[in-house]
Amino acid sequence: MKRARGRKRGRYDAVIAEAERVLAQAAALPPPQIAWTPRAPADRGGAREAGVEWIVGVEPWLVDAGAYGVLHAGRTIDFALRWEPVALEPAEAAAPRALALGEGVYQVEAKVVRVAEDVCVIDFGLLAYATGVPDWLREGMTVRGDVALSIDPDTYRCRCFGDLGLPALIYPWRLDRIVLEHATRAPAPEHLRARWGNPEMMTNDPDLRTHSEIQVANWEKDRRPGEMSRYHLHCTLLSRIPREPDATDRHPAFAAKADA
Repeated sequence: MKRARGRKRGRYDAVIAEAERVLAQAAALPPPQIAWTPRAPADRGGAREAGVEWIVGVEPWLVDAGAYGVLHAGRTIDFALRWEPVALEPAEAAAPRALALGEGVYQVEAKVVRVAEDVCVIDFGLLAYATGVPDWLREGMTVRGDVALSIDPDTYRCRCFGDLGLPALIYPWRLDRIVLEHATRAPAPEHLRARWGNPEMMTNDPDLRTHSEIQVANWEKDRRPGEMSRYHLHCTLLSRIPREPDATDRHPAFAAKADA
């Protein structure tokens, strides 16, 4: 038994070491040249209460890395949600809710359930985390505004926040449709350029873009030179009971190194 526990501990140590190596490499990278900017639609007439149908964004690099395997319509997949503030402010206490505005942007009333370092978990009916959040957020407070939802970019499920005491965040989903958006590049807003320290940063143009429905996400085939892209996953939520990461959530590259 002692030998078995030692092998298991060694495998986890290898996963943690690989995750730390990747994070260190990311921290050493120069400021990004491009960044996707989610935007709430001007017309909110089509807003609907979010139920079991949700739209979440995926960056092309995550598809290209194969972190979640092959994304295709009809498959089931487990992932945590990451939220990004589009417009957020403190609010009076209210029941958590989310109105779908389109393209993965939601108007929410949410409770802040966990703040640790620069990570914040909110509850708008589902739990989701964010990094690099406004410093005025405090546990127990209520917020309202617009947030953009995307798939966890392999940080929560790889236990990069394992020592922060975050709650279970991984939900089961069915991937119903994939919509690919291409957009012309445009100068990024001032706040985005300041955040990343790059005065020449470019972002997606909200007026010059196209959408197409695809069956399988394949970045090598889907990319267009000189344009920005984003995948919008139309998903059905299969359970509102989240779970913590386990061995099945390991990135294939990490798993291969840990099992070697």
